[in-house]
This record gives sequence, structure tokens and C-alpha cells, in this order.
Amino acid sequence: MFKTLKLPRVTLRLITHKHAGGLFTILNNPLVAQFNDYKTPLSKDNIKQLIQDDISAYYEGEVIRLAIEHNINTCFIGTCGLYKIGDKINSAFIGFELAPNYWQQGLMSEALVGFINTLPNTLQIYELFAEVNIKNIRSHKLLTKLGFTPNFNADLLPSRIKTITSNNGELWYKKINEQGKQ
Repeated sequence: MFKTLKLPRVTLRLITHKHAGGLFTILNNPLVAQFNDYKTPLSKDNIKQLIQDDISAYYEGEVIRLAIEHNINTCFIGTCGLYKIGDKINSAFIGFELAPNYWQQGLMSEALVGFINTLPNTLQIYELFAEVNIKNIRSHKLLTKLGFTPNFNADLLPSRIKTITSNNGELWYKKINEQGKQ
């Protein structure tokens, strides 16, 4: 079970339906939507279902989506999480989105470093993958800063999590040691 993680500037907690309004705004923002794999525009019902699916998949051990809340104003500012969690192979894909007015402040970096550091101890995850749109330069820079390697060969993935990379996707990889050190 994931416990709320309070970091210096943001807090990570499991997403709930109370975050629906903020997630609706973020995922439908054209600056975010251009790099996401959701078909936009998303309706409020789509968002409610997305959150419900994330909650259900969390209890099945398949997904974890965390709300990112700013510590000063307590606003919901984005999400990060894991999908395609492989319990036998200790790996997962990581995803994230942040409201554009919080870009370029290091908040997503802080959130992801804090989250990734908990993975070996809480979920026994030691390998992370990320699929990122080729044109998403900000995410490329963030993943590089976090120690991910670009252009990972999808043929090396275990068959259970073979990527479904789209024509616009690029696969990234990161190994985490057992002490959670990056």
C-alpha cells in the first residue's frame, strides 16, 4: 500500500475522485494533450471513469496513479504513477503530467525523485520504462536528469510488457538499485 509522501514542495497521495476537476483541466490543456495518449477532449465522465479505473487497478496491483499537490496552496497540480506493473519481473512503466503553469519549477523532478526512491522498498520495483512522444523535449530532459537512458531496444523487454509504442513514441529505461539509490 502506498502511503502519502510529503516532499519539500509537493505531496504525493493516491488519486481520488476529489481530483477529477483538476485532472479534467490538466488533461484537456492543449499543451499537455499534445503529448498524451488520451483522445481529447475528455469529458468529465471520461475523467471519472479514468480515476475509477486507476483506483480499481491499484487494488489489483496493476497501476498506481498519484495526485501531486502543491504544499503551499494545496492545489492539485498533476499526477505521476506506474502502469504495466510486473510483480514477477519487478518492473513498470512510469507516466506523469503537470499543469503548465507549474512547469520549469522543478516540481515534477522533485515528485519523481521522491516517488522513484520509494519503489524498491514499497513495491519491489527495480526497473522503470517510460514511453515518451519524440517531440516532448521537456520530458526528455527530465528523464535524462533522472538517469533514464533513451532509445532502449523494445525487443529486450520481457514479452509480458512488450511496449505498444506508437509511431510517435520513444522508449526510455532506468535501473534502480535495491537500496533505492538512483
